Amino acid sequence: MVKKIFAYLLINILLMSLAMLNPESVFAEASSDNLLPTVDSFRASTYTRVLAEWQKKYSAIKDEDYTLTPGELKALNPSLTLASDENYSDEVFVLKKNDTLIVKVEVANEGLYNLALDYAYQTDFTKNPKIALSVNDEVLFNEMTNINLEVYWKQVEREESKRYNQYGDELLPLSEAIKTWQKAFLKDEISGHQEPYFILLKEGSNEIKIVSLSDDLFVGNVYLTCQDELPSYQEYSAGYPQAIVDNQTSVKIEAEEYLTKNNIEVKSSYFKGVAISPSAYKTKVLNILDGNSTSRGGTVVTYQFPIEESGFYQLSLKIKQNTLADLSVARNIYIDGSIPFKELKGYLFPSTKKWVNHTLGGDEPYLIYLDKGIHTLALETVTYHITDIIDRLYYCMDEINRLGLTIKSITGNSQNTQIDWNIEKYLPSLKGDLLALAQIVSECYQRVNDLDPESKQASEVSTLKIASKQLERLAKHPNKVQNRLGELCDGSGSAYQLIGTAIGTLALQPLDIDFMVFHGEGYKLPKPNGNFFARLWFGLKSFIYSFFDQRTKIISKTDDESLEIWVAQSALYTNILQDIIDSEFTPKSNIKVKLHILPSSQKLVLNNATKTNPDLVLGIDSWEPYTFALRGMLEDLSKYPDFDSVTSQIVANNFTPLIYDTGVYGIPETQGMQLLFYRKDIFDFLGLNPPDTWEDVIKILPTLQSFSMNFYHPLGNDSAYKGYSLTSPFFYLMGAEMYDDTGYLSNLDTLEVIEAIEFMTKLFTIYNLPQQVAIFFEHFRSGTLPAGLASIDFYLQLKYACPELTGQWKVLPIPGMYSEELQEVARWTTTYGKCSIMFKDSDKKSEGWEFLKWFHSTEVQSLYLNQVKMILGEKYLFVPANMQSLADSPWDEEIKTQIVAQAKWSRIPAIIPGSYVVEREISNIWNKVVIDKMNVRVAINQSIPKINRELKRKFEEFGYLKDGQPVKQYLVPKLDNLDRWVKGYRYEEK
Repeated sequence: MVKKIFAYLLINILLMSLAMLNPESVFAEASSDNLLPTVDSFRASTYTRVLAEWQKKYSAIKDEDYTLTPGELKALNPSLTLASDENYSDEVFVLKKNDTLIVKVEVANEGLYNLALDYAYQTDFTKNPKIALSVNDEVLFNEMTNINLEVYWKQVEREESKRYNQYGDELLPLSEAIKTWQKAFLKDEISGHQEPYFILLKEGSNEIKIVSLSDDLFVGNVYLTCQDELPSYQEYSAGYPQAIVDNQTSVKIEAEEYLTKNNIEVKSSYFKGVAISPSAYKTKVLNILDGNSTSRGGTVVTYQFPIEESGFYQLSLKIKQNTLADLSVARNIYIDGSIPFKELKGYLFPSTKKWVNHTLGGDEPYLIYLDKGIHTLALETVTYHITDIIDRLYYCMDEINRLGLTIKSITGNSQNTQIDWNIEKYLPSLKGDLLALAQIVSECYQRVNDLDPESKQASEVSTLKIASKQLERLAKHPNKVQNRLGELCDGSGSAYQLIGTAIGTLALQPLDIDFMVFHGEGYKLPKPNGNFFARLWFGLKSFIYSFFDQRTKIISKTDDESLEIWVAQSALYTNILQDIIDSEFTPKSNIKVKLHILPSSQKLVLNNATKTNPDLVLGIDSWEPYTFALRGMLEDLSKYPDFDSVTSQIVANNFTPLIYDTGVYGIPETQGMQLLFYRKDIFDFLGLNPPDTWEDVIKILPTLQSFSMNFYHPLGNDSAYKGYSLTSPFFYLMGAEMYDDTGYLSNLDTLEVIEAIEFMTKLFTIYNLPQQVAIFFEHFRSGTLPAGLASIDFYLQLKYACPELTGQWKVLPIPGMYSEELQEVARWTTTYGKCSIMFKDSDKKSEGWEFLKWFHSTEVQSLYLNQVKMILGEKYLFVPANMQSLADSPWDEEIKTQIVAQAKWSRIPAIIPGSYVVEREISNIWNKVVIDKMNVRVAINQSIPKINRELKRKFEEFGYLKDGQPVKQYLVPKLDNLDRWVKGYRYEEK
């Protein structure tokens, strides 16, 4: 097969070389609309741009309202389930995943309508339900394929005994979804527009299809209407009696004590300061609303408060926004579920260097009328004040990307400074395009700067100024742009990436809040930072107490009553887990548990010598326990009678490095794997499909390389050491094994191993994959490496650090090779992760096993993961080894589906005495062949004696050989014999 692939590549290279002889023909081909879509074709169908076109031709229909009940719609949907709900006045539809609700409506006038639903979601969940829409069998804009339905959460206060941790710090309250019916207009996820989504309906009959992307979605009435226009402040105030409350009347609302939130990541936090309410210097108390947790557009936090006297009130907030210097942030302000007047829609809060009191309206405060009784106040983070700016910047990025790709299509893969190109012959508008883009970027910077009148310059987005100047410099010498693509579109300092960095900054809207207060006109607000003497005394007390703070004490003796567990994770995860243990495990089992952070696994070796090791260790890397087990330090967990049930949700191949002799010495907690990431916009531009097999990868290489692009494999990273995680998948694809059956002899001279090594080296020597890539992320972002393999962390990095690429990239399982034996494409990958171990000399083994059973259960793993997302945020999520917990996890469906599909192909090489030499020599072979250009067979033959010598030495050291002869059999765990140790998760049974 390798020979066929090689022949195919030579043919493609020849054809591409012929094409490159004529730059004009290549350019004409690259610009043909019939062959290639434009690089910004995805963005052209976003709601922002579609709405802009609609508003030129159509108007919003204000005087028509349509309500369609389930009773009226059931004839159109005979296959859907109807049910009664005691909390709803009519029958309701129960939609399972992928069910479609058909709605037909006759409208009197063609125009733009808002769509609203009555809905409820009855299943336990940790993420918002989603739907997709089509109108008259057409997807009107991209966002219609994935619309979030809001879910609201309430705080669940802890019992007083569980409210504080062992140091007296206040723990975050739990969150519980509010399962109730709500009417909601469909809108964009980040509140990037002032109005909910508009849909275009023609006069007469229209068919709307609502597809549920989640299970157990209950749908009641469907509404087509338009929201009423808000009054101005003058119109609003004229509609109420002019009753201004007494100067001293005030109602204070603590920002950390919210009623509901629509984002599980919203949280309270602790700020240490004398004037914070409440203030504390000894322990941490929840005393502010964390601004970073509410920075995402669309986040709504609601408060409830009483009013004793009807009348007009001012609203003041104690705020701090120094995260984004010189940038204002925006909030919609709702009273009793609606925005009182226009001026409170997208209200801008200025940046501040420290805490300040801010009264709405500034020098001429707004007066808000409140009747006596209970009211609600809600703050919604919005981004529509910068949506148009961001869209203009996206346009610039797409144009820069298009220019870069077009220039590469003309010049090919050459940036030779000795060649004089007349680029303007093929791109006569290049100079004008660059100057126009520079002007747009400069205007966007000025518009951002104007949002905060108090700031002299928006330093947080100063990259826009730099990008504008770079584009102007490039325009001075357009015929040299091909040699300066690093300034245009490639690399971390290019105009493309500088603009993208600014977009990521603009999309954030953080605002820390201490408290809010409704008050009369003469009410005197307390000093936001206290006076000098108060701050001095507070700081002095804090300094003195720091010498007695138990957090800084090193625990020198163990607690005989508690299960001692060390955790090889940061304090962020450890604190969450300790909280779950204290509230869930200890009360039910009556087993006390103390967690301590393990700074390094080397500490375990040292403590073992002094017999002071803990009972259990959590979160240790899965390749480390073997060394301890080999020396008799660990407990064999497979001997416990319920081991199979505890491990039934974990893929058996994840246990391979934890097996020694007849025992299993750890239980996997997490799994990591590689996935295929590719730039959808670039692949569409080039007319390519994402590769499914390595043969497909090789087929697309000539096209990519002709545009100065390539495909990334982590073997081409900048580290000289190529471990098993990078090399072993190629062995398994070729049907090879890392060791022979005895374990102490090399099998590098077998045909399958030779084919595997030849293939993974030819990818770099013949097919020219990049050999030394320092940071794949930067190359993927700029488009020079528009496809490649990366870990799951790469997904989060792209999602949060590359907002400019939103919707422009996809993730899939890694390419593989078709297996005749399996009758499908095999996609073997290593899934090294974290695991749990128990020490053999522990005197609490039964308690330790009870803890491990509890900790590795589906329920606890799911709870742990959900708590991590709620408290730390999505960026801190991990992939659990428990497959059911993974299926239930709060990961985005897009990535979760691919993780589950890829996890099937988990395969980790076993660890044996001396296996490090095999891993090292395979790495050396790759370096010799790829870097030093050595023949594969020669490199292999040089390594075999080294491997055999070291393996025999280690096997003799541990009693498996004597004088080179086997004394006892060593069992090497492999794919076909894992049943001897563990059954694990069975895909074929699911």
